[in-house]
Parts: sequence; structure tokens; C-alpha cells
Amino acid sequence: MVSQRALQRAFQRQNVKSVALSEIDSGRAGVLACAVPASGDACSTHERTNVVFLFIFRRDQMKRFSSIPRIAFVDLTFNWPPVGGCWIDTHHVIEGLQARGAEVCLFTPDFQEYYPRGAIREEMPYPVVSIPFNRYTFNWFTVKKRFGHCVNQFEPDLIFITDGYHMKNHLLSALGPERCFLRFYAYEMLCINLHYYRYHENRICSEGFFQNPQECRRCWFRRMPALGRAIQIAVGWPETHPKLHFSQEYLASLAFTKGYRRRLLENFSKLKGAIVYNPFMRGKLASFIENIHIIPSGVDADRFKPVDKENLNNQPIKIFLPGRANDPLKGMDTLILAGRILQRQGLAFEIHYTAAMDCPQREPWLINRGWIGQDALPALYREMDIVVVPSIWIEPFGITALEGMASAIPVAAGKTGGLELTVMDGVTGFHFESGNAEALAEALAKLIRDNCLRKQMGLAGRERVLHHYDWNVILDEYYAPLVEKG
Repeated sequence: MVSQRALQRAFQRQNVKSVALSEIDSGRAGVLACAVPASGDACSTHERTNVVFLFIFRRDQMKRFSSIPRIAFVDLTFNWPPVGGCWIDTHHVIEGLQARGAEVCLFTPDFQEYYPRGAIREEMPYPVVSIPFNRYTFNWFTVKKRFGHCVNQFEPDLIFITDGYHMKNHLLSALGPERCFLRFYAYEMLCINLHYYRYHENRICSEGFFQNPQECRRCWFRRMPALGRAIQIAVGWPETHPKLHFSQEYLASLAFTKGYRRRLLENFSKLKGAIVYNPFMRGKLASFIENIHIIPSGVDADRFKPVDKENLNNQPIKIFLPGRANDPLKGMDTLILAGRILQRQGLAFEIHYTAAMDCPQREPWLINRGWIGQDALPALYREMDIVVVPSIWIEPFGITALEGMASAIPVAAGKTGGLELTVMDGVTGFHFESGNAEALAEALAKLIRDNCLRKQMGLAGRERVLHHYDWNVILDEYYAPLVEKG
């Protein structure tokens, strides 16, 4: 039994402010505490001393579930503040299930080499357990051992394995696929680079790891063989993202072996379920996994909300490409070509985009807003008149389209992946053939010329978000039933 004084000291060390000890004494909140020695195999809070893990829940919030489920989330790439939609999705699901009465805990590696994993720079509203790794220990054997030890101590009823790559297979082996939901955010496990796109051929892949693992390996290690990448990892060669980041997990998971594939298919056959964003990914998994759910992401409609404005005559219409605009798959080249068509038509417009570096093309109507943090993003949307999502890959979901719709802005989006499900062509915006600059320019020209159409489509988009993509809707319609059945 842990004393109240020990709890007080642990609360202070962990900066827990939301639950007072008086609430615990009065029964309005509960604490599960367990002591774990800080060794190489232990769950870590970045202290090299014995640590106490506190799993805190408010009893007055337990309204949604008939019992109190214990749910573990395991994410191999989680960072906060986020720079990608997958972590925003994971965060809202954890927070939402906790608010509905579940005991939750997020488990993530503390592995800061290459692209950082577990770089959490803000206090999270739920328990987080960080497990230390480096480029040598982040391997199939140690990942199984450390995550298995920490997660099983939590004694979860249900486990969501969220972002990660080929190491997910070993998590399934360590934790038991029968109690795991495997979340796919992009095309992880299907493609080493996650995008299911052959960059050197400028086309979408037609096979993938499940169908042809040898070709998948040849594609990724085309410029340098796997042995060369392994030597770079071993000697601490400087990273040029994402080569070593993806290569390290692929090699350390032994994903190139026949035994890995055999175990993967066995785990898939026993899996409680998989969660994907779109029918394309469901089709790729359907031969291996029986229970597959298409669950969309959501958007915080209280943060992303419209502002009353009227675009004045002779003011350029602001077109916005949010997200990683310098990623070639996001379609910036297509958008610039479309912009040149609009310029020749004499239309007044500006194209605003977010990127860490300026686009190499120089146009007077092309404006880089720099990389924008999550806190400032809603206000930036409210400055804009049109949101564009010109992705040339099979966009798994496209959270930026939802953020635009929630802000009552019409969206011009490529007809691909999850964008086909979120954006309603002719209602909340327009679809166009991905990579087709002429079709994109035609859609944008319609919106630039017609203020009333923009307002009408923007309001329709906002209404669609409130009915189908608000996080409370996503949690109540999709995740809560999964947990109840689990």
C-alpha cells in the first residue's frame, strides 16, 4: 500500500495538478499505484531512480461505459506538440475514452535518435509511460521485452497499437493479438516509406510488402543496399530524414526474414481488429485480417470555427494549402501549375502554404506562412477563402480538409483515398483528378468568381463536420461501441 505522503511526493515529481489528494480521500477520484525499479527493462519517467506510476481517474466522469475498461495505447512514434494528424487522432481518442470512464495509459518509446520518438514537451491530460531506447536497443527482442513488461503491468482489457511501422508485429506477439486493435494511419507495414508510392518512378505502387516483400525491399534500398544502411546505423552516421529512421526499424524488426512474415500472418489471423481510414487500405488488408473497421478521424469544431467576413471587391482570394507543403506528395507542383493558369485568366488570388522552407518556384502570388504550430492554426484558417488539398498519393484521410470544412471554408481536393469520403463534390467543395492542374484550376476558378458559392459550400462543410466528424461523434459512434464489445 502506498502512503498518502508518498503519493504527495510522487504527484509533485510528476507535476500532477488536476486531482487533489482530498478528492482521493473523499472517493471522487481513484489512484492505482505500482512501484517499478528503474533498470534497462523498466518503464521510465526519465528518472534513474525507482519510480511510482500513478494511473488517475475521476469517478464523476465515468458515465459512458457500463463497467470501467482498462485500455492501453501503444504508439511507437508519438510526439507532442504534434506535427502530424496521426498523433492528433491518437490524443483525441485517448482523451475521449478517458472522459467516458475508461482507465487509459499511453506507452511510447523515449528514442530521440533519427526522427524523435516520444518527444513530449507538454503536460498530457492522461498518464504516459516512456520506455528508454537507443538505436541498438530498439530491436525486435528488446521492444517485445520492455513493452510487454510495462503494458502487462497495467493489466489492460484492451490494447490499441497506434502509430509505428514493422515493429508493430512484435508488439502483437508480446501483447497478444486477441486483445489488440491495430490502427493504420498511412500505409505502414504495407510500405517501408509509408506512402505506397514509388518516388523514383513517380507513381503509386501496385504491390507492397504483403504481396511482394522482396520488391518492397529492393525499392527502399535502391540507392544503398541494406548492409550499407546497417553500417551507417551502427557507426552513428548523421541522418538525412527519413532514410535511417525507416531503415533502422525495418532492419531491427527483421522484417526481411521469412520468419517475420510467417509470424505477421499468424498475428493477423488472430487479431481482434484493424482500424483504417479508407476502403483502399481495407482492401489491401482484407485477405489477411477478418475484422476491419473504417473509422474516420475527427476535428475539434470548437477550435476550428468560422468567422464572419465578407471578401471585399478587388481583394485577392486567399487559397490555402495547409500541412507539409514541401512534401512532394502533397501536390504543391500541381497547385503552382494551376495558379499559373488562374493568373493567365486574370483572376485575383494568393496561394498561402505552410512549410519550413520556401518553395523553389518564385511567383508573386505564392506566400509561405512558415511552419505553423497547432495553437495558431485555427486563426490562420480563418484568414482564408478556399482550402486546397492537391495530394498526388492515396491520401489516407486528409485532416486538413476537415479543418477547412469546420472553419466553413470550401475545399478543393484530389479525388483520392479518404478525401473521397470527407469532401462532398459539389456540396462542400469540389473533387478533381489528382495531379491534373487544369482540373484543379477549373475548380478554383469557380470558387474565386462566386462569393455566394464559397459561402454556401463553406456552411455545408461546417454542417457536415458537426454531424459526422466532431470528435464526440467519432468517439460515441465508433470507439465507444468497440470498447463495450471488447
